[in-house]
Amino acid sequence: MVSYQHRCQGRIPFFSSLRAEGSAPTNPPAPGSKQANLHTMIPEDEQPPAYDDSLARGQLQIHPVPSRDAVVVKIEPPQHPRKDIDHVPCDIVLVIDVSGSMGDAAPVPGEEKEDTGLSILDLVKHATNTIIHTCNQYDRVGIVKFSNDAETVLPLTEMTEANKKTALRKVEKLQPEMATNLWGGIQCGLTLFEKSGNNVPALMVLTDGMPNYMCPNQGYVPKLKTIMPLPASVHTFGFGYNLRSGLLKSIAEIGGGNYGFIPDAGMIGTVFNHAVANLQSTYATQATLRLTYVPPLVVKEAMGPRVDVGAAVQRAGGLEELSLPLGNLQYGQSRDVFLKVDKLRGAKVTMMSASLHYKRANIVSSQGAPEAASFESSADLTQPGQLSEAEIAFHESRAQLCTFILSMFQLKKDLECTQRNVALAGKQQELKSLIDKIPAAAFSKTDEDNEALMEDICGEDPAGQVQLAISQSAYLERWGYHYLLSYVNAHTRQICNSFKDPGPQRYGISSPLFKRCLAQLDEKFDKLPPPKPSRQVWNRQLGKSSFVSSASISISKYNRSSAPCFAGSTAVELASGRRVSIKRVRRGMRVRTPLGPRRVALVLKTPVEQGVLCRIGSLLVTPWHPISLDGGKTWDFPANVEAGRLVRYTGAVYSVMLERDARTASHAIRVEDAWGVTLGHGMTATCDEDIRGHAFWGDWARVSKEVMRLGVSRGGVAVGAGVERDPETGLVTALK
Repeated sequence: MVSYQHRCQGRIPFFSSLRAEGSAPTNPPAPGSKQANLHTMIPEDEQPPAYDDSLARGQLQIHPVPSRDAVVVKIEPPQHPRKDIDHVPCDIVLVIDVSGSMGDAAPVPGEEKEDTGLSILDLVKHATNTIIHTCNQYDRVGIVKFSNDAETVLPLTEMTEANKKTALRKVEKLQPEMATNLWGGIQCGLTLFEKSGNNVPALMVLTDGMPNYMCPNQGYVPKLKTIMPLPASVHTFGFGYNLRSGLLKSIAEIGGGNYGFIPDAGMIGTVFNHAVANLQSTYATQATLRLTYVPPLVVKEAMGPRVDVGAAVQRAGGLEELSLPLGNLQYGQSRDVFLKVDKLRGAKVTMMSASLHYKRANIVSSQGAPEAASFESSADLTQPGQLSEAEIAFHESRAQLCTFILSMFQLKKDLECTQRNVALAGKQQELKSLIDKIPAAAFSKTDEDNEALMEDICGEDPAGQVQLAISQSAYLERWGYHYLLSYVNAHTRQICNSFKDPGPQRYGISSPLFKRCLAQLDEKFDKLPPPKPSRQVWNRQLGKSSFVSSASISISKYNRSSAPCFAGSTAVELASGRRVSIKRVRRGMRVRTPLGPRRVALVLKTPVEQGVLCRIGSLLVTPWHPISLDGGKTWDFPANVEAGRLVRYTGAVYSVMLERDARTASHAIRVEDAWGVTLGHGMTATCDEDIRGHAFWGDWARVSKEVMRLGVSRGGVAVGAGVERDPETGLVTALK
């Protein structure tokens, strides 16, 4: 058996060394050495296999940065499991808010008046169905609903094909009820783990509002502490803008999970899918990093205040130990803990040891209970480590950014994170000063991690969301506070939490398992039958409300007054691979086309009310806008696609014109999982073989002239009111 022992070596009693039973202890590195690397991770109380390639690659490294009175502790899990698997088996309990407000209209990005008849609960049910469909017989799913009371809808159940059908039927029956008993939902959800399994356990809580019933008197975090250790990590998701997002963050933090902000319908799929993909690529659960050193050294976590990190405690022999809960670790994604070190200069003992304790996730359910494991390393904090200057700059910069963001919040006595009353002008100036001095700026042209971080802070729209969030009090109050807490969580846990922000998108990029799981989830989400609208939508023209359904809309009633367009929430793929909603596309942005990157020339925005659009998976498009579902080989109208379903739509629709190019194939953009033709594509002659041909829409010069005549903003956006037609032929001749 192999174990790790703490051995006293002169004045460094806490220095750890690797020792095999029956052998002499190894010598510690000389005091002048840069660091002690450990190249194996060996579970406690288990005879290791003769050779395990995945374990051999895992490392715990200490990289001192004495020039900045700092240290980076790097934890590197294996890049992939030792066996080829579809995903790591999971036990997921979904705790779903079914309060009355969950029946409200699901907002679409930036379009407050847009209403497709879908409620928030409709979309939550669709996301839940996605999770169910991506599970296999080795996974278990449980469902709890909460309103005035909490109720188990489905106990933790193996997702066989028969059980999937049962789960889907139970999800379909969920309906909005009354109040919001959040604590009841969490408590009920945790009880489902009483019969512990061998899978990665996770409680996922989704709510759209503020708890208003049966809240714990002592507060949520203190109440959760009374029942720790929790049987599962707790992940919280807030939908919409009427949230106690600080509470959701605190609950997730003490629960070892993540907090995700879902502002609108356009983000629910990506946030949920990323969260589940992270679970399905878990290497270790309940990870805790313990740092041991000798006073007067003081080691401090530098990412801002957290509810799960306490003060250092005294240990035998005059040592101090700081414990940092890390939650889950993912295959292929390092966890890099940036720490500040006080009183390093002049200290007699400058060594620090680090030990990681965790449970290794099973890659097959039949392995038995997850096994506790640990590995260790030590280093002299006065000797520089081996990280590049660019990597040091990135970790220090994300720490500085998170600290700045969290300065706008405070922890109450009950450890709930709440907003401070901040002077907005002062915070804007602080951010400006941070941008001027942040280390990442020096490497933003040569290092992708630093470049992405700077894009998040001050990049051009649609990036630069951090700066945008505090640019106006209206932004900060409506969405800024919620978004910033979710953003901090992504950088603290080093997880990719959506397709939105360039910085967090860098996490998971080296994990083949995470990327495969995410692709599978995205595909399932997009290909599932679209959710059935449950709401009645008011029709101003008819003066009454009605349910939106394909049966109530016919092609003959379609009013073709607008240009061929996409709903504002439609995701467009940029040349970089990122996706943004089409309403955020601006002149000069580079987008993906079948022939490579092209720049946007103009954007046409057309407000519509009670218009008819066609929903194909997650794509919402006007029925006569040519699209391709086979990679550009063939083109068809959405109205002719068998999987399409007509819906009423109120909001704005958008069309894009790319820079001029004689090749028709270069005039298409990637929208959701389809190709959509752009304005002025060059094909003006009509023919039976290609439905793209159109005398007006294919003429780049005519369309661009008409768009410019409407008046164009600095971002290249023109607002139109529809089209003009030839009274005899009915053909489009101009914009209006």
